[in-house]
Amino acid sequence: MSESTSPGRHILVLNRFDEETGCRYTDYVDHHVDRVAYLTSTLGRSGVDADLAETVAVVDDLADRAAVSALALDIVRRFGPLDHVVALFERDLEVAAALRELLGVAGPGPAEVERVRDKVTMKRLVASAGLRVPRFVDADVPDRVRRFAEDTGFPVVLKPRDGSGSQGIYLINSPASLEETLASPLEHYVCEEFVTGTMYQVDGVVQDGTVRVLRAFRLLNTCLDYALGDPFGSVTSDDPALEERLVGYSEVVLAALGVRDSAFHLEVFAVEPTGPGDYDGLVFLEVAARAGGAELPLLWREVYGLDLFDVATRLALGESPTLPDLDLSGRAGGYLLMPEPPVRPCRVLSTTSLIDRVPAMYAEVLPEPGTVLNGTGGAKETGGRYRFQAASGAEIERAIRRVVDAYDLSWEPVSEPDAKVFRVAGRAQSLARP
Repeated sequence: MSESTSPGRHILVLNRFDEETGCRYTDYVDHHVDRVAYLTSTLGRSGVDADLAETVAVVDDLADRAAVSALALDIVRRFGPLDHVVALFERDLEVAAALRELLGVAGPGPAEVERVRDKVTMKRLVASAGLRVPRFVDADVPDRVRRFAEDTGFPVVLKPRDGSGSQGIYLINSPASLEETLASPLEHYVCEEFVTGTMYQVDGVVQDGTVRVLRAFRLLNTCLDYALGDPFGSVTSDDPALEERLVGYSEVVLAALGVRDSAFHLEVFAVEPTGPGDYDGLVFLEVAARAGGAELPLLWREVYGLDLFDVATRLALGESPTLPDLDLSGRAGGYLLMPEPPVRPCRVLSTTSLIDRVPAMYAEVLPEPGTVLNGTGGAKETGGRYRFQAASGAEIERAIRRVVDAYDLSWEPVSEPDAKVFRVAGRAQSLARP
């Protein structure tokens, strides 16, 4: 990776990654040459080095734009104008854009970030590039949603236009369910048709408009399934022809959105082709101008030897990192997230380690006994996280199903300390099988 070529820069980093996540800013930026200030969430405080930082400001909620703006203005008042604002977490991209506009800092502004955050804007631009997207409609008018559901048929999906991590999503299976959901506030939502197909997570790096690195991970179910309480599994694709198509496909998507230099995380469905086009049989779902979430950054570093956070930081600083030539053949990775128990908040009583029972599994993170799970952790606070490495995705899929079959977690409701103890085990049937 290339060294910093612009000494003496003044950089503000918005951070919510804790120490465990593995985002190593001091490896990405020479803090002895550049002045680096951090504006971090309380949880992310452990992920920054206060001794090397110019300053560390902590805010309860990085989405609180007023509080973040006040702290950023104070940093500028105390330490001088900024050259860069860096944000690697998806929900912080808009805040970073607003700060750039407020402080007169170069880089993606609100209009550019809207293209990769607003799902309506995003899909319109991708569709205009000739790619298939799910049919959709703004959900701000209930009658419009009702007509859309009548035209497309059930199920339909309601999701926040700027959401991430499948949070706040509704899967609507009937008119009655739709009416019940429309009775709730649905501010800034979009309604989409439900697409049936095999879903892929596609991670990569685009540089000067060209995709330099790409790897596709086939989902054993979907992020929505996980949000509804099922295990979530993702394995490296064993289809090199598909990955070759996805390189060109990703370049078309990113060009339509004006993204030329960034790590990216694309979600796409593979469906039955209906014509001879280069990308027929692919349905765009959404894309993010950042590294993939959950266990993906760790997989990239541990299995493929590439730190996507490093690449993303350097591209955000206007550098041109030299990417290594990666030999991806015969090196497959994958991960599994077990959901929190169905009643929350709950207290974990015991778990069963499987690290020595499944050869392809090389990392396991289980909640400690006494941990209270409250349903707000997403891909971080889970019933268990596992990472895998093998020669093929098929081998990893078999290992994932073994873990799910043997999984064992005991818990009790926090609000009812005298209630019987529950056990979650053997949930392999909830993973979709081809």
